[in-house]
Amino acid sequence: MEKIYRESKDGKIVKGIGLPAFIHNMQYHLVTIKVYEDGVIDCWEKVDFEGFVNKVNSGWVVTQVPKGEDVSRFHSFIGKSDDLNTYIDEREFIKEVRDTLDELQGRKSSSERCREAFSEFLRNPNSDIAKKLKDEYESTPEHLRRYVLGDMDSKDGPIRYVLEGKEVEEERLKYWRERYNHSS
Repeated sequence: MEKIYRESKDGKIVKGIGLPAFIHNMQYHLVTIKVYEDGVIDCWEKVDFEGFVNKVNSGWVVTQVPKGEDVSRFHSFIGKSDDLNTYIDEREFIKEVRDTLDELQGRKSSSERCREAFSEFLRNPNSDIAKKLKDEYESTPEHLRRYVLGDMDSKDGPIRYVLEGKEVEEERLKYWRERYNHSS
C-alpha cells in the first residue's frame, strides 16, 4: 500500500492509496491500482467502485497470473510468471479496495468493525455478538485477517477461538481484556 494523490480539475489535492495488482492486457502488467477518496479508481481507466468490480469480473484486473505467462512492469522488467507466487484472490482484493475507499472517505473498515465486535464480545460474551463478530471477520479481506487485533503474535487467535464456537471461560476473557486494552 502506498500513499498517492492527484490534482482534481479545480486544482484541489485528492488523496489516495495505491494497491498492487495486475492488468491483463495481452500480457500481465504489474501496476498500482489507484483508489482515491472521491471514489475514483484508476485501473488504466478511471471508474467508480461498481466499474472496478466489473473490471475484475471481466479479467482486466487480476491478482493471480497463470504459470508460463509474460509479466511486465513498464520500464523495469519482463519475464515469465513461473516463479511468481501470489496469494490474494480477486474477491478478497475487491474487499480490500472497498475497505480502502471506506477508510479514505472516513468510514470504518471491515477490520475496524471487527475489532469493535470483538470488544463488544469481551464486554458481553453471547452467541448473538459472536455471530456479529463472525460476519465482520468474514467481511475482512482474508489476506488481512492475521492482524485485525494488531497483534502479529496471536494472528487473531482470540477471534478465531470465539468463531470456533468454544466456550470462553472467564479467565481467558480477563486475559484478552487486559491484553487488548478492553474494560470488563
